[in-house]
Amino acid sequence: MRISYITVLVTALAALPSAPVGAVSEAQFETIRSLGVLNGVALHCQYLDETRRMKAALVETLPKRRELGLAFDEMTNESFIKFIEEGLTCPDSAKFTDQVDSAIKKKKKAF
Repeated sequence: MRISYITVLVTALAALPSAPVGAVSEAQFETIRSLGVLNGVALHCQYLDETRRMKAALVETLPKRRELGLAFDEMTNESFIKFIEEGLTCPDSAKFTDQVDSAIKKKKKAF
């Protein structure tokens, strides 16, 4: 019985773990979305230092994957639009900084 190269390759691939390398858990993904929500508020309220901090925190620790950046951007856009539509007021800058600190810590712990 002759075993082909393709058979060996398929067998080897089937033995690999089913999750792709660098897979992100739902909890990890949620930390990215949370930062996106805060980023939308920061942009609307002109808390640009906070925006820079959040983006830097993402770049420092996240795997370089397009879908992760897209999730952050989508949540930023949704949050920004919601803020305008609902006529929300900007949070106190010190309290907002605390929220950003907390979200960054959660992201670092998750990754």
